[in-house]
Amino acid sequence: MRSNGSVGDSGESDVLVIGGGPSGLFAALELARHGVRARVVERERSRHNQARATALQPATLEILEQAGLEDQVLRSSEHLGYARVFDAGLTCVAELGFAGVGCPCEFQCSLPQWQTEQILDTRLSELGGHVERGITVLSLTERPDGILAELAGADGTTRTIETSWVIGAGGAHSITRESMAEELTGSTYAGTALAADVRVACALPRDGSALLASAYGYVYLAPLPGERWITFIGDLDETEARTLAADCSRESVAAVIASRIPPSVLTLDDIGWASTFQMHRRLADRLADTRRFLLGDAGHLSSPFGGEGLNSGLHDAHNLAWKLALRQRGHARPGLVETFAAERLAADRHVLQVSDRLHELVRVSVEAARTGAFPAPPAPEDVLRLTRSRSMLDVSYADSPLTGEYVAPGQPSQSSPAPGERYPERTSLAGTRHHLLLFGSPPDGDISSLRRRWNGIVDVIEETGDPRPAGLASDGAVLIRPDGYIGFRAVPADHAGLAALDAHLDSYLTPASA
Repeated sequence: MRSNGSVGDSGESDVLVIGGGPSGLFAALELARHGVRARVVERERSRHNQARATALQPATLEILEQAGLEDQVLRSSEHLGYARVFDAGLTCVAELGFAGVGCPCEFQCSLPQWQTEQILDTRLSELGGHVERGITVLSLTERPDGILAELAGADGTTRTIETSWVIGAGGAHSITRESMAEELTGSTYAGTALAADVRVACALPRDGSALLASAYGYVYLAPLPGERWITFIGDLDETEARTLAADCSRESVAAVIASRIPPSVLTLDDIGWASTFQMHRRLADRLADTRRFLLGDAGHLSSPFGGEGLNSGLHDAHNLAWKLALRQRGHARPGLVETFAAERLAADRHVLQVSDRLHELVRVSVEAARTGAFPAPPAPEDVLRLTRSRSMLDVSYADSPLTGEYVAPGQPSQSSPAPGERYPERTSLAGTRHHLLLFGSPPDGDISSLRRRWNGIVDVIEETGDPRPAGLASDGAVLIRPDGYIGFRAVPADHAGLAALDAHLDSYLTPASA
């Protein structure tokens, strides 16, 4: 990173991360974990103390474990194993459990966003990075060999630096997206809602989230640490929205709750933070160009009822970091980094579809409370499919150029997970490299050649256990990407199968030796 003077820290780095929220922090610490230092700038001078996005999904807990963060998150958070719907009298009318979704942590973790950021920030510091606060990016200009970024310090001074890569994680009002001439296309849900960090007196169980639906609207509550709750109150009328926009006092919020749920059922004791907002379903047409990338709210906005907005940003960062690190360290061909946009655009589009469906279920629940006519419960397999989707366990990169397969004639049909899908045991794989799992008895010469050719890039593991969790009906080879997704499957792992796998690796990586 070159400069004609500097605002803040001028340490050497070829990656500029704009935004010190969850997406930016996770991108920086993942890059550091993969051996690349990034410079992180944040316009706010100090950390906030707001709950904001609070849900961490089961699939997100897996990538946090890969980053060395899961234990701290599990200790600090509330664990939510259910999502329930109650009527205004607190009778449970519907329940969705996370058990059976097929992952180590079959629950959501509920944690205020400021605490999540603190955990990420601490981990980044352990890896040698930090956030430079009070620095605003005024403009980004692309050049053939990099990006010129104009920075303004807290004292008003400005400097221009040159960087190879820019990661835009600065929220919905993104200077990175603006510099790419991109917009968040889509729509805004009708009405205004209130989000608040509260303490309430009620008989709700604290092992899950609760949607309290009445004929006059809804109150959504999910437990937070310290006997607190995050709440969303929707369907605000014009008077309520105007009042709360000017005054989010306990009295004002209590009056809105009481208009929906009787005080004998739910009483507001305290407010830590509150804000009115609108809910969106929006997505940029492009999440990247040659040298700029959009993460989190900079690239997409979804309804909070899916609890997936913050999670999507973390998964964006997880997908990008290993690719950019390999490229920066000279181990990847240019096409590898280009796959970020296509893979995450498909995944984030899926997230919007899921959150939109959950948002619609809230509307249906409120309508049922108004009419007293509750719809027939969905089939168990549909419930499980929706739960896996909201848990972000069904993300697939099957259409990516990083996905491939070789199956010799006469081989039996292979099982799931297939190439492009999440490897269920990905948290058991240590380190940051690709992992090649070999089942059966591949030719020794081919194994030696693979080890030598991809030394330091691919860890070759000769397995003796059951191949079915890796998606094999019998013997074969399965390539696991650094983010835990299956990249290639060869059946059998004979000379032809391993040659096809080697060619697949060579399509986007640079061999350590010829």
